[in-house]
Amino acid sequence: MNFQVVLFIPLFVISFSTHAQTGYQDEMGREVSREYFEKQILEGPYFGIPDGDNGKTLVHRMPFGKVDPTPFFEKTGNSEALEQGLSLIVIYYPGKDECNSTGEGNNSSSIAKEHKTLSRWAQKGNAAPPVYIYGNPHGLEKYGDKVAWIPDPDHVFQDQFFRYPYPCGSFVVIHPSGEFRGILGEYPLSQIQVALKKLNRAN
Repeated sequence: MNFQVVLFIPLFVISFSTHAQTGYQDEMGREVSREYFEKQILEGPYFGIPDGDNGKTLVHRMPFGKVDPTPFFEKTGNSEALEQGLSLIVIYYPGKDECNSTGEGNNSSSIAKEHKTLSRWAQKGNAAPPVYIYGNPHGLEKYGDKVAWIPDPDHVFQDQFFRYPYPCGSFVVIHPSGEFRGILGEYPLSQIQVALKKLNRAN
């Protein structure tokens, strides 16, 4: 009996250590190795985000899916656009960071040019005029008054799409059907048009 107890303890320890968490998870919440985790960040479209439990979780940079579109259209003053079957283009500024506070492209003239381009794409792609939302206004003064930035209404966009302060900024395009596509973190402006076209083709 004592012999069995002595054997049981080491086996239990071995079993427990085998299933101990590594502290790294993929985007589905499954435990992965540190090597796999770091490879996805270096070679794939992922961010490594602290999960609040001394671990890290992979977040795919190009989210897509389906939501109830009503609150997002309503809270940005686009209820009529939803009724007309227009998509919603949202540009999200998280707050000042190293990425969006430097570079020639982060100024009032660049945002004016981008807005003109986005407005043209929106008109051709059956979408409402682009909406500019911020999580934290610090640093927005460099853009001047070329576009109208509004605070994230009731944090609906942050809670649903932008849970973390992804570098530079992010965007999401929401189709009236509720299907959405976006990119988290720095992105080429052309990807907004790509997302809009994909959503239109799918619906």
